[in-house]
Amino acid sequence: MTVAVRMLITVIIVAVLMALIALPLALRKVPRNRIYGVRTRRTLADDTVWYDANAYGGRALLVASGVTIAVALVLYMFGPLPDHLVLPVSLALLAAPSLAAALLAVRHAGRRPK
Repeated sequence: MTVAVRMLITVIIVAVLMALIALPLALRKVPRNRIYGVRTRRTLADDTVWYDANAYGGRALLVASGVTIAVALVLYMFGPLPDHLVLPVSLALLAAPSLAAALLAVRHAGRRPK
């Protein structure tokens, strides 16, 4: 198995796991807690803010997971990356969309009227 194939499989597995983590948040199934979800002073202080911010963040993370998988597949279809680029590209594929989703969720939580 080539390095590119291992990268593709790893990125897809991690993106699917992120989607599975995001789904309960998007469906408003996760009560306020200090471990899992968008945790800011505002979200931890109010259930309405908590559920709204985490539903938004969960949906954003689901989109981020889909984008990660799509980009990984496109990169794979256009030919293997040089071995020295596989790790940095894989990390960027996983980190950039997830970070964007997290920042959007925190921003959304801060914009809710008090």
